[in-house]
Amino acid sequence: MSKFKIVISDYYYATQDEENAVYQKLGGDCEIVDLTHVKPGGIMEPEELIPYVTDCDALVVQFAKVTAEVIAAMTKCKVVARYAIGVDNIDVTAATEKGIYVANVPDYCIDEVANTAAAHLLNAMRKIGVARDQLLNGSFDINAIQPIKRLKEATLCLLGFGNIARDLYKKMRPFFKEIVAYDPYFNAKDSYPDVRFLPLEEAVACADAISIHVPLNDSTRGLVNAEVLAHAKDGVVIVNTARGGLIDDTALLAALDSGKVAHAGLDVIADENFADSPYLHHPAVTLTPHFSWCSTEAGLELQRKTAENVVAVLLNGAPVCAVNMKSIH
Repeated sequence: MSKFKIVISDYYYATQDEENAVYQKLGGDCEIVDLTHVKPGGIMEPEELIPYVTDCDALVVQFAKVTAEVIAAMTKCKVVARYAIGVDNIDVTAATEKGIYVANVPDYCIDEVANTAAAHLLNAMRKIGVARDQLLNGSFDINAIQPIKRLKEATLCLLGFGNIARDLYKKMRPFFKEIVAYDPYFNAKDSYPDVRFLPLEEAVACADAISIHVPLNDSTRGLVNAEVLAHAKDGVVIVNTARGGLIDDTALLAALDSGKVAHAGLDVIADENFADSPYLHHPAVTLTPHFSWCSTEAGLELQRKTAENVVAVLLNGAPVCAVNMKSIH
């Protein structure tokens, strides 16, 4: 019988070479169950996943739903490791109550996501996609893309001021007149004297462009809703490279249709069903398929660091990084 059993529910990487190189640190006494070999694409639904995870020491997931029922079924699991920064598909509370680490990789794609947010912001503010669409339709009219605000007289609002938002701040500071931020949990505000930290409604009210960078949880779901948008300037730009559920879709679509929001750059949507999304063909939306994290280097780093979290728990008792590290300690 193997000393360790690692179950991998799902992933979309070409190989597991990066992970396997790390798992070798566990020695030959390790069983790896790759559920993409059981079902194409892996197993993501809780009721299908449970039979495979009851006796695992570690569960590695990408999109699989690790519910309280899945966690209850695991008799000796020490860590659920996700290929991601966010862990909104995992019941962290249930895992913590059972003493199971929920490990993530918070630093693998900071540059990539910040750059994608910057690209969406510049595209929206300069109306590059709108002008291109007019050209493709044979109907370009310079007056039809007005007004276009001068960036160096505009204000950028960052909702959340974590790693990605701070990287974006550095990149966008030369473009914008002012940067304001909303983040009630950020405790190093004095280190950023040129950023005005404001309550949510005040931050939104003074913004010409808003970029969203907060985690998705029960308290932030629908953070950008009709009430918040009512405080915004007419013609504001909104960019979301965080999680789709942070936006109330009904409210944003109404604001886009009315012109309250001039343009939205969205790399994420709530249900991730991009092909059927009402945003896809909306003339005031640039929709990209949740690829802001992507670069060759970031993908390999994510695979390696996810495996390192697993090995660290199994050999040393704690992961390199986990969202519930303090709660379990």
